[in-house]
Amino acid sequence: MGTGQSLLTIGALMMISIIILNFYRISNGISSTLDFSRFHMEGLSILTSHIEQLSQYFFDEVSTNIEAEKSLDMFTSPANLGVDPNDQGIIDDIDDLNQVTLADTGISGVIYHIHYDVDYVMIQGDSIVHSNVRQYHKRVTISVCDAFNPPMIYTEQGSSRVRDTLRISTIISYWFYN
Repeated sequence: MGTGQSLLTIGALMMISIIILNFYRISNGISSTLDFSRFHMEGLSILTSHIEQLSQYFFDEVSTNIEAEKSLDMFTSPANLGVDPNDQGIIDDIDDLNQVTLADTGISGVIYHIHYDVDYVMIQGDSIVHSNVRQYHKRVTISVCDAFNPPMIYTEQGSSRVRDTLRISTIISYWFYN
């Protein structure tokens, strides 16, 4: 084999190596994007299921007695939102979820941290705002982030991944029907 054929063979090997490396780099980028989307979707699914679970709880401790309408002064005060001492650690109403953090595992096996915040809200103009007094409406904010390092749910800042939190709020209102 001559010098020209050897150079041509070496050039062909270099080109095929470059093509293979680019293929794997693109394939890895697509895989990372799919994983990123999958973990976001799984986190959103967990948020949705926790929002749906809120319907199993009473609005307030006093509303467990469903025979009579309740007035605002009967509801838990904003300073006392959280698990009631007489509940023995069992969550039975919406305000018991305040400042509760749980771990939940998605179908992928990723462990997610779920955090609840509960507060009273009122309508002010065309906005829903926090209230320091009892109201007939409570806002439940649920936050989800993963427990891995490097994070699975993240935003990119420069060349590094920064843990991101998925958050959703819903308003639960007290209604009484005669």
